[in-house]
Amino acid sequence: MGARATTNKVELMVNYVAFFSRVGAVKNFYELEWLGLTGHDFCGCFDSDELPQLQRFISQKPEFHLVSSLGVGRFANRYCKNASRYLIAKGDRNPALELNFLLDPRWPIDFEDGIAAAIAEINKIKNSGKS
Repeated sequence: MGARATTNKVELMVNYVAFFSRVGAVKNFYELEWLGLTGHDFCGCFDSDELPQLQRFISQKPEFHLVSSLGVGRFANRYCKNASRYLIAKGDRNPALELNFLLDPRWPIDFEDGIAAAIAEINKIKNSGKS
């Protein structure tokens, strides 16, 4: 007996800045307010209960589309029913485009550098009063 599986072809990106630049994510708090959207955080993310508002907005302004947050470090450039958060975007609409910045080979190094810099600052403050 034979079986056939369908596969979704995904264009995977690992660079956070490059992905959001390419999809044209609108993250600016004041720009979202100017567009008439409320209920977002300071990063431009909307909870799933704000989805009806976003869908109305996109139906009125078809130049925008949804970007879905699928978990830590994962975003899809399309509407996903099971997403926890959503953003609006005005760039590349390719629905096969996805981001998983935790797969970036430089991510562990950047993370370690960030932690080391933070510890160095804490030590600098802690030891600043010593003569």
